[in-house]
Amino acid sequence: MIRKITPILAVICLIFTSCTTDIEINDPALQTKIDGEIFRSSIKKATIYDDGTMIISGSNGDKSISFTITSTKTGTYKLAQNTVNKVSFLKNQSKFISKEGETQGTVQVSEIYNNEISGNFQFKNLKDDKGNVMNFSDGWFYKIPIENGVIEEPQIEEINPCLLNASLTAMVDGNEMITDDHKAELFGVENASILITATNEEGEISIVFPSNVTAGEYSLTGSGAYSATYTTGKDKSSVLSGKLTITEHDIDTKCINGNFEFETRSGNQISEGFFDFGY
Repeated sequence: MIRKITPILAVICLIFTSCTTDIEINDPALQTKIDGEIFRSSIKKATIYDDGTMIISGSNGDKSISFTITSTKTGTYKLAQNTVNKVSFLKNQSKFISKEGETQGTVQVSEIYNNEISGNFQFKNLKDDKGNVMNFSDGWFYKIPIENGVIEEPQIEEINPCLLNASLTAMVDGNEMITDDHKAELFGVENASILITATNEEGEISIVFPSNVTAGEYSLTGSGAYSATYTTGKDKSSVLSGKLTITEHDIDTKCINGNFEFETRSGNQISEGFFDFGY
């Protein structure tokens, strides 16, 4: 018995036959044309957050695309209405992003079912930092699994209270030096040291000493565990002779203060030096 193909079935067959020349049907899938060239993602996901936004993304090799919609319901979302935002495309470490008032585009969510999302999208005029333009057309996503995401709270770094009132002053060749930029930082893993640097328009003072230093007096040299330099212009000169006195050092709170004096190999006289720092 020979069955006849109805006209409707013939049309469906014709549609899918023609589509397969441009679209590779996967389950799930995400693809688009980028300036006419087809991009098919091998990794794709949709992430929903507690604030109701959803990020849809796909990547393949060194290329990736992502866009955010402001709701988790079916419908059409537009950049112009701020219901689509944060559109970006990464290619060979070049990042193309949407520009407010310049980029146009829509995302249409056609179905959300069984924790999967399907729809289509298109974007025009994504730009990189050099002004190059990229366009996305005929984009679609199909049955991409939806997963829950957590909005990471920004980490608030605790500021050492000793840093708030940090200071370093000294007399340089008889002139008072009040530094407006100063810091103390640890460096090294084994036998770590503390580096103090302080600068103003005239010059820079640097002092290095062990991170486990205790209260006491120490000789300063041009190099080694206890050393210092003074820089003015292009002339950086190390210590010829000098001393460093640690008045207090609290390793737990990372607060340290003391005073210093030294002569450089270039003949600069650094005296009445005082510092109070956190690190």
